[in-house]
Amino acid sequence: MTNEATSTTMGGDKKPSLIEQIKANPKIPAIIVAAAALAIVVTLLLWARSPDYRVLFSNLSGRDGGEIVTQLEQMQVPYKLSPSGETISVPVDQVAQTRLNLAGQGLPRGGNVGFELMDNQSFGVSQFAEHVNYQRSLEGELARSIESLGSVRTARVHLAIPKPTVFVRDKKSPRASIVVSLYAGRVLDAGQVNAITHLVSSSVTDMPASQVTVVDESGNLLSNSASDGLGEMNDTQLKYTTKIEDKIRSRIESIIAPLVGKNNVKAMVTADVDFSVGEHTQEKYGPNQPPNEAAVRSQQTSEAKQVGEGTVGGVPGALSNQPPGVAASPINAQQEGEDGEQQVTAPQSSQRNTTVNYEVDRTIRHVKEDTGQVERLSVAVVVNFRPQVDEEGNVTQAALSDEEMQRINRLVREAMGFSDARGDSLEVVNSQFTEPERMPTPPWWQNSELIALAMTIGKYLLIALIALFLWKKLVKPYAGRYMPRQERDEDGISVMVGDDDEEDDIDQEMENKRLKQEEQKRNQKREEYKRKLENTRTVAKQDPKLVAVIIKGWMHHDGQ
Repeated sequence: MTNEATSTTMGGDKKPSLIEQIKANPKIPAIIVAAAALAIVVTLLLWARSPDYRVLFSNLSGRDGGEIVTQLEQMQVPYKLSPSGETISVPVDQVAQTRLNLAGQGLPRGGNVGFELMDNQSFGVSQFAEHVNYQRSLEGELARSIESLGSVRTARVHLAIPKPTVFVRDKKSPRASIVVSLYAGRVLDAGQVNAITHLVSSSVTDMPASQVTVVDESGNLLSNSASDGLGEMNDTQLKYTTKIEDKIRSRIESIIAPLVGKNNVKAMVTADVDFSVGEHTQEKYGPNQPPNEAAVRSQQTSEAKQVGEGTVGGVPGALSNQPPGVAASPINAQQEGEDGEQQVTAPQSSQRNTTVNYEVDRTIRHVKEDTGQVERLSVAVVVNFRPQVDEEGNVTQAALSDEEMQRINRLVREAMGFSDARGDSLEVVNSQFTEPERMPTPPWWQNSELIALAMTIGKYLLIALIALFLWKKLVKPYAGRYMPRQERDEDGISVMVGDDDEEDDIDQEMENKRLKQEEQKRNQKREEYKRKLENTRTVAKQDPKLVAVIIKGWMHHDGQ
C-alpha cells in the first residue's frame, strides 16, 4: 500500500520532495537502514583487525627521518609519524624486517657525518677545508662508535688537534671532549668510561688518554676516576676476587650436596687477595770451600830446570874469577859407564810454580712476585637439619651427629685448600633452614597476556553485541514494517501483511477463527461420546448375554 503526498498551490500541483518520495516507497528506508548497519559492522571489524603499531626508530634527526619515510613509502610499509617527527612507528609484525632492510641501506645514520663526507670532495678544495672535513669525519665516526654501546643513546665528540710543528718545544698533544646522553635508568661504570677514553685516544695520533674528557648530559664529569688509571684496576680486582670466592663456594657446595641434599647447604667465602706488585734482586756469596769441592776457574803452571855449573859470583878478583872445585857429594859422585870408566855428572837444579784460581760461590736471585695472591680465606658453611620420619609417620627435622659434622668439616677443609700458615678460618654450623617466604601470586587481572587476550576477545564481542543490537532495534523493525511478508493460516489461505493496522486486524481475525475451530472440535467429541453411549445401551438391552461375556472377559484379563 503506497501513499502519495500532494500539495496544491496557487500555481498548480507541486512535485513531491525527495524525502516524501522516500517515505512513499517502503523499501527504501529498509535498504538504507540495512546498509547503515552493515557499514557500522564492517567499520568495527576493520577497527578490530587494524594492526598494532610499534616504535621503529626514535630520536631521529630531520635528515634521517626524511630518508626513512622515503624508503618506507617505496617499500609500501604503513607507518605513523609522531607530531614532533622524531618517532616513526610501523605494524608490530613488520618491525624486525623493516629494521633489517633499512640497516642494509645504512639508515638511520645517527645524525653524525662520518667518512662519507670525504667521498664528495670537490676539485680544488683548500688545505684548510680538507683538514676541517677530515676532523668532522673523524668526530662523526668516533660518535657512532660510542653510540654503539648499550647504555649510550647519543654522543658528541669534539677534537682539538693542534697544527704539526718541527720544533719539539712547541709541540702540543691533541685533546678530546665527549658528551654522552644515556638512556633512562642507565649508567656508565668506571670501566666503560675508561674504555671510551682509550677508544678515542687510540683513534687520534699522539693523543694520551689523560687528555680525554667525558661528560654526561647532566654535566657530571665521568672521566675523573678513569684518568688516573685506577678505575679499571679496581674493577678488575673486584671481578677477580669475586671469581675466586665463587669458585671456592661452588667447590664446597658441590662436594657437600650429595651428603645432605642440594638445597640443604649454603656456603659463603671471603678472600683477602694481595694485588701489590713486588720485584727484588738478591746477590749472595758463600763461604770458602775445600779445594776438592770448589770449581777451578783457571790454573797456571811454570817450571824451570838448570844443568851444569852455576854462575860465577863473588867479590871481583883473581880468586873469584877461578871456578870452584868439584864438591864431593852423592850427586856429583863418579859413576861408572858401560865400559867401566869413571864418569863425572854435572850439577842440576829445577823449579816448578803452580797457580790455581777457584770460582767464587756467588748466588744471584731475581724474584718478581705475582699479583693477585690469596693471603687469607674465611669460609662459613651452614648445613640444614636432616628430615626424619617417626613411628607415627610424621616428618621431623633432626640435627646431624658429631661424626657427620666432623666428616663435613674435613671435606670443606680439603675443598677450600685450608692452610694454617696463611691464617685461614673455617666455621661449619648445623642449623634448621627457615622456609622462604613465597611471593604472592599476582591476580589474574594483572597478567599482561590475559589482558591482551581479553582485549582481543572484547573487541569482537563488542562488535557482535552491536550487530545484534542493530539487527533487533533497527533492521528487523524496518524489515517487518515495510517489507511485505506472506503467511498461511491453517486453511491454506495466503495473507499479505503490510502496515501495522492491517497486520493487527488479520491477527485478531485468525485468533477468532482458531478459537471457533477449537469449540467445534470439542462439540464434535461430545456428540460422538453421546452416540457411542446410546449404542452401548441399545446393545445391552437387546443381547444381555453378549454384554455378560464381554464383562467376564475383562475380569478374566484383569485377574491374570
